[in-house]
Amino acid sequence: MRIATDVLQRFIAAPTDQQALRHLLDDTGLEVKRVEHDGVSDVFTLELLANRGDHRCYEGVARELDGRLGVGIRVPAGTALQVGTSPWPLRCETALCSTYSATLLTRGEAQRALDAASLRLLAAAGIHSLGPAIDATNVANLELGQPTHAFDADTLVGAVTVRLSLAGESALPLFAEERVELPEGTLVIADDEKILAIAGVIGCEESKTTDATTRLLLESATFDPVAVRKASRSLGIYTDSSARFERGSDPERAIAGAGRVVELLEAAGWRREGDTGVVGAGPSTTGRVVTLSTSAASAFLDVDLQPAEIAGRLQRYGFDVRVDPADADRLLCAVPSWRLHDVEFAADLYEELAKSIGYNETPQGLPPVQLGAPPSDRELRRDKVEEVLLGMGFYEVFTDGFYGRDSVELLGIEADHPLHHHVQTLNALDRAYSMLKNNTLAQAVQAVAVNERRRVFDLKMYEWTHTFHPIDEVLPAQADPARPPCRERAVLWAMVSGNDRQRSWSGTARAADPLFLKGLVEELAVTLGLDLLVAAADEGHPLASCLHPNRQASVVLDGEVVGILGEVHPDIRDRAKLKRTVPVFLEIDAAALLARGSRPAYIEPSSFQPVVRSLAFTLPHRMEAGEVRSWLHASGPDDLASVEVVDLYDHGDGQRTLTYELVFRHEGAQVSADAVNAAVDKLVASVEEQFGHHGVKLR
Repeated sequence: MRIATDVLQRFIAAPTDQQALRHLLDDTGLEVKRVEHDGVSDVFTLELLANRGDHRCYEGVARELDGRLGVGIRVPAGTALQVGTSPWPLRCETALCSTYSATLLTRGEAQRALDAASLRLLAAAGIHSLGPAIDATNVANLELGQPTHAFDADTLVGAVTVRLSLAGESALPLFAEERVELPEGTLVIADDEKILAIAGVIGCEESKTTDATTRLLLESATFDPVAVRKASRSLGIYTDSSARFERGSDPERAIAGAGRVVELLEAAGWRREGDTGVVGAGPSTTGRVVTLSTSAASAFLDVDLQPAEIAGRLQRYGFDVRVDPADADRLLCAVPSWRLHDVEFAADLYEELAKSIGYNETPQGLPPVQLGAPPSDRELRRDKVEEVLLGMGFYEVFTDGFYGRDSVELLGIEADHPLHHHVQTLNALDRAYSMLKNNTLAQAVQAVAVNERRRVFDLKMYEWTHTFHPIDEVLPAQADPARPPCRERAVLWAMVSGNDRQRSWSGTARAADPLFLKGLVEELAVTLGLDLLVAAADEGHPLASCLHPNRQASVVLDGEVVGILGEVHPDIRDRAKLKRTVPVFLEIDAAALLARGSRPAYIEPSSFQPVVRSLAFTLPHRMEAGEVRSWLHASGPDDLASVEVVDLYDHGDGQRTLTYELVFRHEGAQVSADAVNAAVDKLVASVEEQFGHHGVKLR
């Protein structure tokens, strides 16, 4: 909002020094974003509080300053309108309009422009003069915060009705080139033939006033803020009127606002015809009274406050304060009509007192702090996980808990896929955030794509997050109200693209691949003392179809699949338009990862030297080396301490040779070479018998 200092002086004796006034506005919560000089005075552009519709006028700003200054405010009184027989047939068919007033005015023979002071107010706000009828409504809105609208009475047919729009109805908003279809149930003002205005948002071309208008019907009303907000958002039309109404207007200001417009128009040569008609559900004044404890307010602000001082400060903001006859410490604060939408609790009054006193005038100090509880075992284990990730060059990122249909389409999943079903929000304002995410891969790929477009190719990122999975398709009316609508799952995901390490003088970097993530899993297993294993891919995992079919694996803990890793599927990379990088992805169930584990117990080395043997087996490409390793370890004698893969030779013809190192160690005595050789022969025969039909043989 733009306010001019010379106009503001009409409403309150504010500081004339620019810096002093700017500091005062900032300190009362009306942040000054920009200061200009328009040739007459300084013009401040204010950042208003999002929930305070009453701030969007000079009276509201002046009242906020008076809460600090206590010098009183001056408000234009306007013409006192007589409410009686309506000068025009009026109907109200919805409770979404609490007050709707109509006043008829006729143009005199000597029509004049508004006075210079009013035109100055418009110019300071950056509003061009468009004629007395429109100028008067704009001035009243800027002064008092009550939007009004003038219809050309000669264009009206039949009664003026406040109602909800019907299916298929359309309107031609002011300044629009084409008609727009209104969503069914939009709050509108209409006559017997057409839509005159979208209530609280904008008038329509077919009933606007022009230079030839001789009779105008002045509308001043109070509309439901939610109805106005929905209409404004659905049509994409944002006006000063909608900004005021959607934050909650003053239910008792409609007649006063119309009176100010009438006063301005009468001074410009217009004549009022008859009384002012009023229809509607009635002002929604609730008579709300908030109880405030003097001692509690003093303790909260750490300032010694007396009831009289509290009453005086709150009265500047419009509250009617009196002492409770039954308890001198209790103050009964009647909420003014323009604050019914944001003042409900005693804490709201604490804020008013703090602004009146000044935040910088309250005592400053650190609150008393007690020693907190030591971190839990789960928190300590999470810190260890992050130490591993940060040590390997990862950065933590944060993604949204919601996404849109485009994220699902990125994965290319079908309707029968388990990831196709989501928990969705109803009537989401932004369809791009209408679904609770049920996977982490889509957002991870989108993050890589965003960075690649910015020519950042080497990425290592991770996130602790949650995914949400619908339990079933039971309708809300049939579901058990005590049962949650979905299952929430905590996960850790990591994504690597580009090189797995920075280039340095000691060697070139290598492109990240699933083996890098395999090493990460093994590092986590050692650090946490968990028996995490990287095993064969699990086709039943929901993300299996989203990773490269031949370059993925599962993460197993105690025989249960708890995660998946692999290269992002080429089709997904194409849809994400990834051209320079081939990202690899890891997801692990956080509950399994942070489960209590144990480090391997220290075993003192034997005084006897172990016996080492090597076996080289030829395996087909689709045969996993881990299967042979596990079989050797399980089939060997008790003194077979370990089996590891130490070498790989690719023949290039679909065959490869892997060398397994077998370590034999006996705790109590030296292992004989003959016994080891006999055991090795049995192991070779066992492997060939078990896997020979797959083409596995000793080389």
